Formats: sequence, structure tokens, C-alpha cells
Amino acid sequence: MINNKRISVIIPAYNEASRIAETLENLNEKWIDEIIVVNDGSTDETAEIIKKYPVRLIDLKKNQGKGRAISEGIRHSTGDILVMVDADLGSSVKEIIKLVTPLLQEGLEVVIGIVPIRGGGRGFVRKVADLGLRFSTGKRMKAPLSGQRAFRREVLEYLLPFQEGFALEMGMNIRILKNNLKFTEVDCSFQHRVTRGDIGGYLHRLKQFIDILLCLWRLNREKNV
Repeated sequence: MINNKRISVIIPAYNEASRIAETLENLNEKWIDEIIVVNDGSTDETAEIIKKYPVRLIDLKKNQGKGRAISEGIRHSTGDILVMVDADLGSSVKEIIKLVTPLLQEGLEVVIGIVPIRGGGRGFVRKVADLGLRFSTGKRMKAPLSGQRAFRREVLEYLLPFQEGFALEMGMNIRILKNNLKFTEVDCSFQHRVTRGDIGGYLHRLKQFIDILLCLWRLNREKNV
């Protein structure tokens, strides 16, 4: 708890057996009131590893995508401030304090972490996200694809429902900008796995691209976003 605000950290995890332990080991901060890990239908040992830590495990039997996993985590959370972070951040997960601290300022509602770009070949997808935001809202963001975010519980009414697949962040961005929520983007030193340069990596980016386009199409058809 910070300044009488309960802090909930929500982590969606899908086949993260190789990284989830290091991430959870580095979340032993006294100011965090609860950690909720949503095992999104993993087929590896992710769930068994999570059970070794003092966190709340929500075990989805089938993979439902990041948006639904985050929604399920939020449904079980109690925090005034909700922090969503990826499962593969390892020791760099400690950087989440940089997402929470600005929310203690009066009036600020959402904080997005600017993650260092370390390869992965996602430049094209980032450009699509940037162009899509400008087309939809006339505005830009420095880190439109960052999954490391914190927000006050009371703004959920503007952010829900979350988009499915890889469009979670883009959907949030559009709702943040169209509803004029007060947000800031902060530099963080998060380190996570980069998308590979093989066929699997290219298929991942293609899926990201398609999900973002579908998100833009759906939200721009809605009268009230």
C-alpha cells in the first residue's frame, strides 16, 4: 500500500515456465498488496511454478488471450491502483514502481511504461500502431504497444471491454485518448524476450498486425468508445 492506496499487480502468463519464477521472485515488495497471476491455458509447467509463490493463481484451462486474461485478473483484484505487467520481465519487473508513483499525483489516471527497443523486428507493427492511433484520434503515443501499464480502478469504465488477442494495448490507447483520460508515459528499463527472427517470429508479428487492424476497424465503428 502506498499513500493509503491498495496496489494490485496482474500478470497474464502463457507458457512462461522459463521466466515466470525470476519475475515473481523480484516482486517481493512490501508496498504491493496483492499479486494475481492468470495462467492462460499454458501447456508447459507455468502453473506448477506459480504455485510455489505467495500469489493468487487464476488457472484458465484454455488459452483465451491476453485481453481476457487481464480482465479475469482485474475481476478478482481489490486494488485502487491496478498494474499490468508481462510475465517475462525477470529482475527488471522491479521497474513497476515507476508506473505506480506518478498515479499518486492528483488527477493522473493512467501511466504507460516506455520499454527500450532491443531488436525483434517489430518496427513495421509499431508504425501501423502509430498510424492507426493518429487516424483514429489525431494523437500519438510514444509507446503504443507497451504492455507495462498502471491505472486507477475508477477509469475501468472507460477502458472496458478490453480487446482480444494482441490488440489489448491498442484498444486501451484509443479509449484513453478518445475519453481524454489524463495519462503519462515514463521511461523504464524493462527487459523482456524479443520476438524471434524465424518463421515463428514472423507469424507472431503477422497475428499482431491483423489483431491491431481488426481493433481499429471495430473501435472506429463504435459511436461511443
